[in-house]
Amino acid sequence: MRNSGRDKVQDYADKFGCEFFPGQKVDIVMPCATQNDVNLDEAKKIVANNVKYYIEVANMPTTNDALKFLMEQDNVIVAPSKAVNAGGVLVSGLEMSQNSERYSWTAEEVDAKLHQIMKGIHDSSADAAKEYGLGYNLVAGANIAGFLKVADAMLAQGVF
Repeated sequence: MRNSGRDKVQDYADKFGCEFFPGQKVDIVMPCATQNDVNLDEAKKIVANNVKYYIEVANMPTTNDALKFLMEQDNVIVAPSKAVNAGGVLVSGLEMSQNSERYSWTAEEVDAKLHQIMKGIHDSSADAAKEYGLGYNLVAGANIAGFLKVADAMLAQGVF
């Protein structure tokens, strides 16, 4: 559908039998686009429509200037792709753990583990942003927390 060049949500709804509400305002925008697909003009439209949450569910779907603009808005919470996409990576890691241990968790157990880890990622991101004077900037916090985790691991291994 993406290759059709039409880029219409209606096409998806028609193909998969989903109800589509064109022209409706939303509280959450979750771009599932290719890299740098959401530009500054689109970010300005998102803000003008009073969107409360901008959650990057693709790998870096937002251009740098658009992401900076969204992060500067007091009424928009931006959840960064690095942290959001960790969920998929975590589930793959949990699956590998199950396979290596020859053990099988229920869907509820996997969900509970995923919830606990994702909450930890959020809390680490929020805490790092706050500690470095960046308020509730989850994008910066995720970058800082991720960097610190890698740096601490390197130091623990004796890599200076």
